[in-house]
Amino acid sequence: MTDNDNILHIPQKIFKKIGLRNNTPDSDSVDSNSNMDSSSELYDSQLREQAFQNDPRFRKYVQLVEKNLQSFDAVNEWADIISFLGRLLKSFQAYPQFPVIPRRQLVAKRLAQCLNPGFPAGVHQKTLEVYAFILKTIGADQLVEDLPLWSIGIFPFVQFAATHVKPQLLALFEQYYIPLRGRLRPALRGLIIALLPALEEEGSDCFDKVVALLDKLSETVELPFFYSCMWLVMINNPTLRIPSLNFLLRKLPKIVDKEAVALVLGEKENVSLMVRAFSITLEDNQILVQRGILELLVQNFQLKHKMIPHEDQVILMRSAFGIVLRKDMSLNRRLYAWLLGTEGSTQAQVTYFSMYAERSATQAVRGMLMQEAISETQQRPYKILISLMDKWELGQPIVNNIFIDSLNSLRIRGTNPEIMQSANMWMEMVEPYLIFMKLFELLDTSFPGDQKTLNKSNMTHLDNMRLVEFTVQSFKLTDDEIRHVHFPMILAALSKKLQESLKSPSFIELLPQVSECISLMTLLLDQLPESMFMNRSSPSLDDQKERKLFRPDSNVLDYIREYYGIGQPQYISKDDIDKDRDSDDDEGDLSSSSNIKNFQDIHQQQQQRPEFEIIKGQVLVKEIGKNLISFIIDFVNSYIVLPENLQSGVDVGAEGKHLKHIEDRLERILQGACGILIKTAAHADASLKLKQESQLTTVLLKCCQHVKIFGVVDAGLSTLTQLVKTDRFIEKSFLSRQNHIKAIMDKLWGFLSPSMPLIHIRIVELIWKLTEVVHKHQIETILSNYLIVQDNYAERSMNYEKFGILWQLSEHMPDSSTTFSRPMFLMLDLLKDGSSPVDRRAGESWIRCHLKNYVRLLEPFISNICSKNIMKQPAQYNVKWKYQTLKKKQEKMTSIDYSIYLKPFDTDIIDYMFSTLITLINFGGLNILKAFKSHNVDKDTTSAKFIQSFLGVDSLPQMSFLDAIVMIAIRFLETEPNKTASATSTASIQIIQIHVADLLYLIISKLDYVNMKLVQLIQTSALYKLLYCIHVHNLELQQKLLHLIHATLAISSATAQQKEKGHRRGSSIDSSVDNESISGINVSKNDAILLMQASSDILVKCAIDALSLPENRSLLQHWMDFLLAALPYLKHAFRQMIIPLIMCVCHQISEKSQSTAIVIHENPTACFSYAENDMMIFLTGLEKLLMFGLTERVLNDDWMSHNSDDFPIPSMPDTSGLVLLGQVLHGEEHGRYEKPRDILLYHLPSILQILVHVWKVFRKPQWDDKVIQSMGDAKVNAILLGFSRVSEEVKGKLDVMFEKLLKQSTPDFVEGLTEIFFMENPMFLEYEQQVQSNMVILDILINTPSSSPQLIISTLLESIRQRTVGSYQSKRRKILRQGKLTDTSILRFAEILCEQMNKPDSIVLLWPIIHSFAKDYLSQANAYKIFLPGLMRFLTVALEELGKSDTYDQDRRMRKDAQELYQRCIDYCILIAGKSFDQSLWMRRAAVYDDANPDDSSSVHTADSVDPQPSSDIVRNVSVGNVSDIEKKASWKSREDIMINQINQYLSNRVIPNLRQLIGDNDKINSVLNNLVYYVIGPSLKSKSKNLILLNQLCEMARMPFTYKTWRKEVWDVFLDNRFFYMGSTTVKKWSYIIHVALSIEKERISELLGRITTSPSSTFFSNKELETLNRSLSLRRLSFVILSGAMDQYVPQLPVIQEKIVDLLKLDHGEMIHTDIYLFLRILLVRISQKHLMNFWPVLITELMRLFNSFIYDDFQDRPEEAQIALAGCKFLDLLCTLELDTFQIYQWIFIRDTVETLIKPRNEGPLPIMDLLSEKISSQTMVKSWTVMGV
Repeated sequence: MTDNDNILHIPQKIFKKIGLRNNTPDSDSVDSNSNMDSSSELYDSQLREQAFQNDPRFRKYVQLVEKNLQSFDAVNEWADIISFLGRLLKSFQAYPQFPVIPRRQLVAKRLAQCLNPGFPAGVHQKTLEVYAFILKTIGADQLVEDLPLWSIGIFPFVQFAATHVKPQLLALFEQYYIPLRGRLRPALRGLIIALLPALEEEGSDCFDKVVALLDKLSETVELPFFYSCMWLVMINNPTLRIPSLNFLLRKLPKIVDKEAVALVLGEKENVSLMVRAFSITLEDNQILVQRGILELLVQNFQLKHKMIPHEDQVILMRSAFGIVLRKDMSLNRRLYAWLLGTEGSTQAQVTYFSMYAERSATQAVRGMLMQEAISETQQRPYKILISLMDKWELGQPIVNNIFIDSLNSLRIRGTNPEIMQSANMWMEMVEPYLIFMKLFELLDTSFPGDQKTLNKSNMTHLDNMRLVEFTVQSFKLTDDEIRHVHFPMILAALSKKLQESLKSPSFIELLPQVSECISLMTLLLDQLPESMFMNRSSPSLDDQKERKLFRPDSNVLDYIREYYGIGQPQYISKDDIDKDRDSDDDEGDLSSSSNIKNFQDIHQQQQQRPEFEIIKGQVLVKEIGKNLISFIIDFVNSYIVLPENLQSGVDVGAEGKHLKHIEDRLERILQGACGILIKTAAHADASLKLKQESQLTTVLLKCCQHVKIFGVVDAGLSTLTQLVKTDRFIEKSFLSRQNHIKAIMDKLWGFLSPSMPLIHIRIVELIWKLTEVVHKHQIETILSNYLIVQDNYAERSMNYEKFGILWQLSEHMPDSSTTFSRPMFLMLDLLKDGSSPVDRRAGESWIRCHLKNYVRLLEPFISNICSKNIMKQPAQYNVKWKYQTLKKKQEKMTSIDYSIYLKPFDTDIIDYMFSTLITLINFGGLNILKAFKSHNVDKDTTSAKFIQSFLGVDSLPQMSFLDAIVMIAIRFLETEPNKTASATSTASIQIIQIHVADLLYLIISKLDYVNMKLVQLIQTSALYKLLYCIHVHNLELQQKLLHLIHATLAISSATAQQKEKGHRRGSSIDSSVDNESISGINVSKNDAILLMQASSDILVKCAIDALSLPENRSLLQHWMDFLLAALPYLKHAFRQMIIPLIMCVCHQISEKSQSTAIVIHENPTACFSYAENDMMIFLTGLEKLLMFGLTERVLNDDWMSHNSDDFPIPSMPDTSGLVLLGQVLHGEEHGRYEKPRDILLYHLPSILQILVHVWKVFRKPQWDDKVIQSMGDAKVNAILLGFSRVSEEVKGKLDVMFEKLLKQSTPDFVEGLTEIFFMENPMFLEYEQQVQSNMVILDILINTPSSSPQLIISTLLESIRQRTVGSYQSKRRKILRQGKLTDTSILRFAEILCEQMNKPDSIVLLWPIIHSFAKDYLSQANAYKIFLPGLMRFLTVALEELGKSDTYDQDRRMRKDAQELYQRCIDYCILIAGKSFDQSLWMRRAAVYDDANPDDSSSVHTADSVDPQPSSDIVRNVSVGNVSDIEKKASWKSREDIMINQINQYLSNRVIPNLRQLIGDNDKINSVLNNLVYYVIGPSLKSKSKNLILLNQLCEMARMPFTYKTWRKEVWDVFLDNRFFYMGSTTVKKWSYIIHVALSIEKERISELLGRITTSPSSTFFSNKELETLNRSLSLRRLSFVILSGAMDQYVPQLPVIQEKIVDLLKLDHGEMIHTDIYLFLRILLVRISQKHLMNFWPVLITELMRLFNSFIYDDFQDRPEEAQIALAGCKFLDLLCTLELDTFQIYQWIFIRDTVETLIKPRNEGPLPIMDLLSEKISSQTMVKSWTVMGV
């Protein structure tokens, strides 16, 4: 709880203690007896009055008084009041012998009413005469007893009395009240409140009299009690603070010692109360009040007297410091006088403040900084500090003490701009020396720290360093002194401390501090100006004598400590600080010798500190560089690499395994230190040499050569190359040593492994950096050596792959081809004579995969050899159909016939023969040939020379080929080496097979006419050989066989399609296969068809196995090129070949995306091998396959045999979305659709779902901090960089695919995505369901190229028309996926899409289509009732977007049509919500379908088919799932009442609030709302069940005042109903707003409600008194509800009538329960009517409360239990009065409760007891008597 809370809640605490004291059962017997005695005295007055009842003169006296009192009701003007008072006074004077006043309650009430401030002064004077006579008559004792009764009129009148009336009134107080002395204690606070207004003006006539009267009043009681009442007045009565101060400044004694404190102020509780009164007075908004309290503090409460305890003084200081924000010199002068003393000298003021105020002032400011507060008040302490800085005697010591606390507060509060602006202004006023003295002291004690405090204060030290960093980052430290003096000092000190931190034995525990130190050094270094690194002229000899110079060989920390006046760092823990603070004396003495001495020392340093030489220029560079280099050397030797002497250094284990858990932090520290060193070296002069340059060079080389951590290598090599470029801090002799460069390249070469693809870009950058600094050709030579590694095929193959990566990523580098020409030629030489199959495959892969620009290749060289006359024997190889599934799930095995070489032979000659034949052909394939033919190569360029060297010929295109013998080539192709053959022999044989395949391909492609039998022989042999190579992982031969098979397929397809003898050969995979006629061979068409049928299953198996086997991934691009090129030749085998290929590619894409999701998003820290090009290859293949199937006109199953049992399809899980696609070949769907295009479109959603999943996978990964730290920053950045490139490529490809699919079949594409959307987000089918979902589908649909909102929305609307039975369509489209989507679900998707895309101009263009669409459905509303709610939602969204367009506002006709259409739709929905559309069960009516659409799901579908217990598990697979089935489970479609509730909910939340925008015209809006009230709201309000949704509708209607007439009748009928008040809290809030609007519009209704409140009984014969009482109570309760619902002072004009009604109601029998409603009404009146309007009503209220409670006090309430409720209502009213602390009530508060400090102690029984105390005693005594009766006493 804050101090302000302590101040403001003192009265509440007092009241609470009253209740606790009254209800405490532990009081002793003496107290109980005294209570019984006091309660017996309550009846003395009644007994005295009863004693006179037998006297006839007294009865006449009473009758006379009653008669005169009755005449008060007949007064009409103020003259009548004077007459009434005269008669009343004469009646009292006529019987002076009776010392009692008859009917004193009523007399007191009338007299209080006569003192109304609005009456003339004559009335007041006459009233005071009556008061004087009464008080004289009754005497002092009776006055004490009736003090509350006669004071309720006199006390409030003081502030309103006229000048000539006040003497008479003051005389009354002096004559009758002062003599009561101690018996005035209960009313003392009220009497003070009554008298203080007369002290408002010092020059008034009665000012001195009132002061004297208060002075006399203080003498009647103890001074502490009197002043405690004064303090309570100052706290709770802001308007009386000035009069209170006027009195205190004159009469409060000066307090100089503790005896005076005890005599005047009292105990500690009284002092605390006084301090809180002063504190809240200091925070007053009036300057005069603040000036007065400061005068009082300076005059009576000087700090040097130590009269205020420390805690209270802190509270006082917090409030006092707020005064400086007023910027008032008179206030500041008084505040400074109080804080600094009145002595004139500055030194005396500083000493005074340090001794008596500094500690409490510091704690006060610290408390303001650390308190939890709202953002508006958080900048207050900084504004105070800014103002205090104007008085340095105050500001400097406070800032010195709280500077660090202020920084901590800022860091905790965050970086609020307003707070930071104020803090920056304050920081600019603080002397830079003080700022950085504190910051350096913080750093000096926190880093590296002391071993004794390291373990328990490690986090504290780290927080201190982060605090310094926060300070430098957050504040605008632009002062020249800061940037030129202090920044270099701190930077040099940090570099030295960083170097010394390695000496700590607990360095590992210091890693966070070390990292923070490096971060801080980087920050400071970036902010240093360039001039700080330049050497300037040295000062003269005289100046040097006065300046203290820094010597480079000295300790910079000692120099800086001396500069800031700080000794050796003292590591003091937080516990010691707290202990020291707690040890201070908590009483009045606030001085602290350590604080005084500390500030005086600092002040002396600032004033008299010697001149120090600035550390700058090369001295600064040398100091930083020397320390950093020493740190890097020791750090790397100790923690990064193994030391040369294993007996020394830190034990990190083998390869640093003991430090694996902190590897990322070590890496980060090294990178930061190296970064600072590089920046420092950039400012070093050439003449600057350091001793550690040789050691630094050695250490950096170790980082580059002997460390496996990528980040360390990156940091070491970057630093090394940068230092070499700048020629600073490094020895360049290592550049001439080949072994060093080779070791560095070995390390970088290892990181180019395919298992780490995402850091390749950075590795290539590092290689180029190294290339720039080493001697020419060094790197080129090293790379060449990598590519010619002998006797290690695996390593060489890996090096080929690495060089391919280097080559690919170096494409953007200038002269990359010439720089790496030798290794590039080596890669091309892999295709020359003698190359192994591994090398050959690597060379081709390098060209295909890593050479994006084929022009970079100049000379490809390919040489082969072929051999004849080889001995071989037949053999068989069996292959299982593992990756395929047949129709009957049977197993199958294929036997492959081949040959084995029996003995070795001369392979060189045969290889030479084949290579000679093949050198005439350009090597590589279709892509390379296209590139060469599309570019004209100048023979004089380097590219021409390279091509000539690669081919071994003079010119490229004119080369010719030799014809070869096909049968011999086939034998070589089918022959395999013996198992006992050597590796060299096996490699040679593989080369022969490759050349044979090339030769066969050349023969097929170049011959004009080919015999069909020869084609069959070649094709069959090639297919079986291909299958064999796939399963034995012979990758080298597969690519050649693919070329060969492609050529045979081209010829077979062309032959099968010819209509006459002879045929034209189709295009092959290479452009060398031309379209010339083939002559010489005479074959039939049936032979070609039989060949295609016979080889189709083997071809499909080869394709599936090749795409599925992981070992075959390196040939994935070759296989995809082959399959895509062969598609035109397979168009007559759609189901048999194309469908399995599509399934296989889709399955591979799905598996690839799932593995990518795991690798990238779920477990990025695991080691993985990720081929980034595979996904692009599969996506490209799927794109071509789909486009071929959708665009090819001649696509059929003519080559399909009747027996399809052996047709293979890819094996996949049963849960796969592609299973249904396989049924096209194996299942019942074999003949469902005749057209292949329809088949693909039917299964398009399954394919789209896979592509959408790929889109989701290739998003930016979101990793947590733990994963990022475990990987390291360098690796994270490298992975993100690499993955972002891959992601862009994949998403680009997906965009192309989506665009093409959209163009090919827009309805099926849009419907497919719609289906996927609802399958992934089924909750969107619930209209009112609020879900958070990923809108990927909508983003794809909106952002697809060539897509537009017009196209999408129009397509969706047309799809709805096609699915609606009975709707008119110009051309009905065939719906392929019958029953998957419904018209309502598509409309729901259109609504969501329209709301998401936010394109008003598009809706303008679409509006004619939307208008026509909605008009058609609304014209047949009876047939499409269930469709209308969705149509309403869609039109609402469309019109909202339409309204945002300028065209809509300008086109009046469009706006009119839109509004009329929308109004019509709303009217229909209102009829549905009111169940007035059709009395039949329209939601359950049977549907009628036509034969053309047996599975169509339209808007008239029934809910009968809904599963009564729907499953919660929704299938997310579009191939087997069904959106229609999911929609049937929606609540709105299964139950009519839910549908109606949703319509009403939408009307209240979305439609009615926007009717002005949607419909516009007020008349139309009223028409719509009339229907809504008539059909929906009215019947619901009349029913017993109240719907909260309908109240929301009424609330929204109430926000449009012009609609009042539409709902007025229904609202008033409900409000006047006796059941209205049976409602919950939520309903009350809504009705409150509705009634408030109604009364604001129809103001005369309040008069009607007032007229319903009557007190006269009914004149009817059969009247029911109980019913009249009930109606009267309900009418008053309605009036209470109206006033509570209204605004503040809204019903002030009706207040006189209301007061009159209340007075009349109070006259009713007190047993009626209406009195409980009266007090409830009065409570509402207090919070809705301002105090100033209730001034004349207080006498009535107070007297009525007194009458109510006195009736219970003086009478026995055991027989009246029904009135207990009334008493409870009165207590609640009194409780609210006390809680609100109204100024007008506080003067009466003492009558009811004890409101003085006596509440905290044992109260005295002097004077009248408060009513609540009397009531408590009465209840206690009754309870005790009852207990005795039960016990039989």
